[in-house]
Amino acid sequence: MTLCWKPDFVPFELQPILHTIAEEYAVHEGTGGALEVRFEHAPGTVCTVKVAGRVATVRYGAPNLAMRAVGALLADLVLNPGTAIEHAPFGTFGFMLDCSRNAVMKPEHLKRWLRRLCLFGYNLAMLYTEDTYELPGEDWFGYMRGRYTGAELHELDEYCRNLGIQMVGCIQTLGHMEQILRWPTYAAVKDSDSVLLVGEERTYDLIEKMLDAMASYLHSRRIHIGMDEAMGMGRGRYLDRFGFKRRSDVFTAHLGRVVKLCRERGFTPMVWSDMLFAMGSRTGNYYDPDSVIPEEVVAAVPREAQLVYWDYYHRDKEFYLNWIARHRRMGFEPLMASGIWTWQQLWYNRRETEANAGACIDACRAADLSEIFFALWGDDGAYCDFDSALTGLAFAAERAFAPDPAWLPQRFEAVCGASYEAVVEAAELTGPIRTAGIMWDDPLLGMFHHEGLAGTKHEWLDIARRYNGLQESLLPFRDEQAAGDLRHAALLADFLHRKVNLRLRLDEAYFRRDRSALCAVIGEIPVMVARLEDLAGSWRRQWLQRNKPFGLEALQVRLAGQAARYRELEQRLDDFIAGRIDSIPELKQRPGDTTGEIGANWKDLASGSTII
Repeated sequence: MTLCWKPDFVPFELQPILHTIAEEYAVHEGTGGALEVRFEHAPGTVCTVKVAGRVATVRYGAPNLAMRAVGALLADLVLNPGTAIEHAPFGTFGFMLDCSRNAVMKPEHLKRWLRRLCLFGYNLAMLYTEDTYELPGEDWFGYMRGRYTGAELHELDEYCRNLGIQMVGCIQTLGHMEQILRWPTYAAVKDSDSVLLVGEERTYDLIEKMLDAMASYLHSRRIHIGMDEAMGMGRGRYLDRFGFKRRSDVFTAHLGRVVKLCRERGFTPMVWSDMLFAMGSRTGNYYDPDSVIPEEVVAAVPREAQLVYWDYYHRDKEFYLNWIARHRRMGFEPLMASGIWTWQQLWYNRRETEANAGACIDACRAADLSEIFFALWGDDGAYCDFDSALTGLAFAAERAFAPDPAWLPQRFEAVCGASYEAVVEAAELTGPIRTAGIMWDDPLLGMFHHEGLAGTKHEWLDIARRYNGLQESLLPFRDEQAAGDLRHAALLADFLHRKVNLRLRLDEAYFRRDRSALCAVIGEIPVMVARLEDLAGSWRRQWLQRNKPFGLEALQVRLAGQAARYRELEQRLDDFIAGRIDSIPELKQRPGDTTGEIGANWKDLASGSTII
């Protein structure tokens, strides 16, 4: 569908947005479109799209609703003649992209995301940057990490403004600072390996620089200052310097001081709320139903700090309602952070996203919460195909705004230029077992494989068959890369299918001492090495298209290391078959039990040692 518009029938606030999305979409100023779109501002949370003949009239309450209407018209979703109505349950509807776990998305690729998300109805963008932004005078801050320059952030901020999206700084001012604390330059502000030293004046000098940098790069006077998961706070060098103090006292003192620094710069800060709940729990669990936060701790939290309730893990709407109520009982109206599951995933995890984010959205609507955003984390190296997560972001928007979820595939295909069916099919890479565990499992040690034996051999065979079937079903879409690289997904499916099958046959042949079967296993190892090289090339192409080059090295080390381990397996099997060795100890060893507690991180699976 081609759309046109005339300035006389478009409020000024929408004109820059329409010009910006015209960089990619058939929405142009003037005449000649299949539909002329006219816009009328109507206060409220409802957007009405009425199509009659060659004119579509959009009555909207907020710019993001108007852009969702444009997306619907591009997808030809509104009957002619006909009327469609959408509601905006959230004043703020945003996303947060992790740019601190090796992948720093290139500004041009991020602009592509922003255009798409604008048409889905998003109006808030956060780039989670622990150290991946330029900090004047701090050369080791973000060193070799692909940090954004100030000019890049300013350019992205302006681009967001032209799309009606608010870009908010998202940094860390307490925990998750291991990337800079590894350097001797920052020894003076180090409490533990990942936590800044509370009470040290140089810590606050550094935080002032962070805040000043964000104030100069971005227009928004909102800022996310982090402070989540700082479990080592007050237990490292702080203990040596200041002695033992309650963690809640250490935390609130630091929070108060950072909020004061924000106030001096005109910032309204957001802060993750998990530390408060975890400190009120005997088990240190954020989601402990018995958690009780002492009244004096609640009173010490500055009122201007906005608490962010993050929860990516629950499928029960009532759980979210309970935790929203707990935040409100403390006197805070929380911002909700749900999740599009990209962490420790090779492709976005559709099952977990739709179950958990779906329940979260429903709860937030029921609770009349006004602000929600969706986090896309990159734990363990950001090896997920993040473009595939556009599908999850489209789902979240449809769940929040749309009267008819059946519109999702057609809207997605019009906005993203990709087959919704194929991208969703590729999401079978993610379940039901932790696929990253299979990907990173060492070919000789097989620690994740042993954990999987807590199930049955039959289940492993089913998993292998499922990957093989997935690889075949993706073949017709191998050239699609608009919302996830489906050629890459097919390579992954083929590799995983072969890897599971090979390990099953290896175990069976070794314990039967079947040298003929082991020879057949040896014959397949060059194929595995070749597939790893194919994947390395595919990942490299994908990474350099979308991200700054920094961080790719970690992925290449993993893939090259696994290829070397397959070659080692080949040599060891050859020695065993020839009688030069009488056993292969790595294949003999098994855990005493299989509890499913081994993680899917590469570092957990590449070696039995932590020295790697």
